[in-house]
Amino acid sequence: MKKPARGPSSSPPPHTPRPGPRPPHQKRPAVAGEAGAAAGAPRPAPAGAARPAPTGASRPAGAGPKREGKGRPTAERDEAGDGAEARRHASKSEQKVHGLRACTALFAKRPGDIIRVYLSANRRPTFKALLEYCVARRLGFQFVDDENLQKLSGGIHHEGIVILAREAPRISADEWLAGIAAKTISGPFLLLDGVQNPHNLGSILRSAAHFGCGGVIGEAAQLPPLSAASLRVAEGGAESVALVAVEDPVAMLAALKKLGVRVVSTTSRAGTPIAAAGLSRDVVLILGSEAEGVSPWLVRLADLQVRIPGSGAVQSLNVAVACGIVLAEACRGTGEPAKNPRK
Repeated sequence: MKKPARGPSSSPPPHTPRPGPRPPHQKRPAVAGEAGAAAGAPRPAPAGAARPAPTGASRPAGAGPKREGKGRPTAERDEAGDGAEARRHASKSEQKVHGLRACTALFAKRPGDIIRVYLSANRRPTFKALLEYCVARRLGFQFVDDENLQKLSGGIHHEGIVILAREAPRISADEWLAGIAAKTISGPFLLLDGVQNPHNLGSILRSAAHFGCGGVIGEAAQLPPLSAASLRVAEGGAESVALVAVEDPVAMLAALKKLGVRVVSTTSRAGTPIAAAGLSRDVVLILGSEAEGVSPWLVRLADLQVRIPGSGAVQSLNVAVACGIVLAEACRGTGEPAKNPRK
């Protein structure tokens, strides 16, 4: 039997696509500092969404909410990534190290952590001993062109070499305090409060190594990882200075005070001029982010606030530059710096 013809309908059948052009696929806008995030990384929360509180928060009751952007201060977010390509072959316990002095220091301090070496052919004479070491231990090495070195390192400042290595183990807070108590680890010390820029961290580690700093500490939820950029800028200093993550900076400062360490907070405003502060090596210097400075609740724990006098033409010094000045003042007149263990 022939079916009757279907009459007109006011709406298309369910399977018929809606009329009109389909809107083009819209990429989500890039987030500052996210250029180097690995593929598949979780997207940031929508604007206005509540952020989960970090574990191990150490701020005292009544200290108020966490400052906006404290994890990565606004002024320091633009250089936060090292590039997805730089981490493509590395596991969570491995890192890429590039730069002439950073790689030289790595080979000198912990050659057993080296996994693979990539370098340009013209670096063969410079790293002859490293290549011989790789041959003797059957470690892979490869001569690659500049373009591939850029991809491996995530930038143009590789200086002709990239090493894939295991991350250096960090000393625990308890071990570190025990070393200070036993006089095997000596000051000065640094506490970083919100310093996240990898270049600033690298410069701080370089100055800390130069002055024989016995450790750089910071809250575990905020202390940045040692990225490839940090390691390169540190010029090998990261291999000589202990980086100590603490769950509770308040308790750590209290423990240091009991060991006779003076707590000094830096400031760009009111404070004792640095030359009149009478600093010594038995000191922990608190450095804040350039955007926010030192947190008020840490300032209240300090025995003293110091400032570096200036003309007033600019608001403050770069935090890494300020670090070098206060460390130099703490070490002035004390002779050669101490040889503190890396871990």
